[in-house]
Amino acid sequence: MAISTKTILLIGYDSNIGLGVLACLRNQGFEFYLLTHNTKNAVKYSRYIQKTFYYHAANDSLKEKIISIVNQYDIDFIMPYDELEIREVTLHKEELITYAPCVLGTDTANFDIGIHKLNLAKFLTEKGIPCPSFATLVNIDQQELLIKNVGFPLLLKPVRMASGRMIQKVYDQQSLNNIIEENRDNLSNFLLQPFIIGSDVTCNVICKDGEIVCYTIQESPIKKGSNFCSNDSLEYHDDAEVINLVGRMMKELNWNGVACVDMRRDEKTRKVFILEINGRFWASVLPSFVKAGVNFPLILLKLSLGEKIDIPKMKTAKQVCLRDYLVSTAKFGGLKFSDTKYKSYLNDPLARLIQVIS
Repeated sequence: MAISTKTILLIGYDSNIGLGVLACLRNQGFEFYLLTHNTKNAVKYSRYIQKTFYYHAANDSLKEKIISIVNQYDIDFIMPYDELEIREVTLHKEELITYAPCVLGTDTANFDIGIHKLNLAKFLTEKGIPCPSFATLVNIDQQELLIKNVGFPLLLKPVRMASGRMIQKVYDQQSLNNIIEENRDNLSNFLLQPFIIGSDVTCNVICKDGEIVCYTIQESPIKKGSNFCSNDSLEYHDDAEVINLVGRMMKELNWNGVACVDMRRDEKTRKVFILEINGRFWASVLPSFVKAGVNFPLILLKLSLGEKIDIPKMKTAKQVCLRDYLVSTAKFGGLKFSDTKYKSYLNDPLARLIQVIS
């Protein structure tokens, strides 16, 4: 008798993250369906997707849409890969698991602390876990103390944004005053923190009951300017201080499931500060597997199902950006195309092309 293929319902908005998760699972014998509220989601063009379903984020019930698809297509596993989708599935998990197993997820009260920069900064400060000092736009005393202690420039951050989007560098008091006036009706959605010259450190984890099950640590070159977006140049390496800080935080939050923790290493002191938690998979989830040897989507899937799995130790590795590769090639240097993230894109060329040009 033939063994039926297991089916997975992927749920999310982001094309790059979705294609990365899909690539990590493509050789594991599954069939994949996609549910998204992003009509431009390039995952729908993947050679590995059987069918794509859409919902309207503002008007439709994601829970009811999931139940309908699970029943109609005999879905074996519900796997959200983006932040709000993970939260929604976790919120309704008790009902959803009567239809199909779901990924591990953190209690929404703690999840909402973790994914909110200001709430997380307050939480970490209370717990004595290193994070940058901060001030809100509504608290003049906090602002004055922050400016007295660290001076300008400061960083103005939205409390709910990822990948460095909408972060502004504030150079002086007049600029800060102008920002406050411009955002008078929206002050609670921002916080101020020092601008720390240093390198971006990202610790990616899967946790169960607050304990880290597996992790990778990736570090990007030192940043001194105003570009706060993620970087394709990465070095994967172990770091006892990083994993200790992240472990303490995840234990306090009793985290379950996947998380991408953004940090900054001070160039002068070498101290590491926690900046934010992305409660989802991340843009470099595929390099985490291809370069560092940790298949996060597969580990999370098996852990969620209670199946036995060998947890690999992160490999030391390096990834270079496309520009560095092209410069090296022009100078007959030693970098190879496989040193970039793009070689793996050739396994799903149409979807990746649409993702890159969209």
